[in-house]
Amino acid sequence: MSRRIALLGLLLAFAGCSFFSRSKSRFFSLERIPPTTSSAAGSTSVTATATPMRGIPIGIDGIELPPGVDRREIVVQKADHQLEVRSTDQWSAAFSDAVLHTLAFDLAARMPEGMMILPGETIPAGATRGLSIAVAEFSAGPANTITLDAHWTLRAPGVAAISHREQITIDIASLDSAQIADGMSRALAALADRIAAQV
Repeated sequence: MSRRIALLGLLLAFAGCSFFSRSKSRFFSLERIPPTTSSAAGSTSVTATATPMRGIPIGIDGIELPPGVDRREIVVQKADHQLEVRSTDQWSAAFSDAVLHTLAFDLAARMPEGMMILPGETIPAGATRGLSIAVAEFSAGPANTITLDAHWTLRAPGVAAISHREQITIDIASLDSAQIADGMSRALAALADRIAAQV
């Protein structure tokens, strides 16, 4: 009987050590960056923010992200087409939602007030323009860079659609998850700069 109690105590001790040795999760967010000529500091230069003309309000119809990165965990590209999925380093919300929210507010900061229909806002009566974004790549690594390769299309009633491809590279100090979050925030700000200058 005493041997069973000792064995049970030993098992509970191991279980306790295992519980307390688990790594705590860290959570990261994408940050909005005000419009500046240096928002995309890195290997890709970005022109100064242009003030777009007033016109029909714009709403984001949707953002399509690559399946490999559209997840809660932070993902880093490695050599030989491998991905490192950091289970303890996670985004504070679904990554697609975070990208949509951040880009919408970055665009709003670069346009006249009321031009950008923000997530959750009531769509105004009358005509609106729809912005759709298909992201071919939004990745960190294997070098200390963030790569954003996106196609965006702006559609308005009775007008030919505007479509562009943007390729943005942001240098980061390391592949630490905090640096990745900062670099991705700057990449989205650079994308907002380019879209706002052309709509």
